[in-house]
Amino acid sequence: MNWIKKAKSDTERISDNIERLQHLKKKVHDLGHFVISFQSGGHKVLESILDDQLVKGREKVYKKLNSALIGENNSKVALDAPTRFQKIMVESEKLIQLEINKEKINLKKVEKESDPD
Repeated sequence: MNWIKKAKSDTERISDNIERLQHLKKKVHDLGHFVISFQSGGHKVLESILDDQLVKGREKVYKKLNSALIGENNSKVALDAPTRFQKIMVESEKLIQLEINKEKINLKKVEKESDPD
């Protein structure tokens, strides 16, 4: 019976991760458009996204998002190159989608393992 509780908690954990990643993807997508209008606001939102444990736990996503923070010559990309910032956000969305796909695969594995058939 203990393995049923574990499988259920794994399923819930992975489902929560998928939901949080989907929310993060939408946030990054919106930020790409937001920065065109409000550069300084975009920089602050990106800083808050980088503080999220979900982002910190996914190295590729973190590195890509972090690359949009400070560019060459210590310039703020959101302020100095908003279209470049937007391009980085699109690339980040793709990385987040890859993470979502990995989590979905893990969810299927866990569900298959917990299936008593």
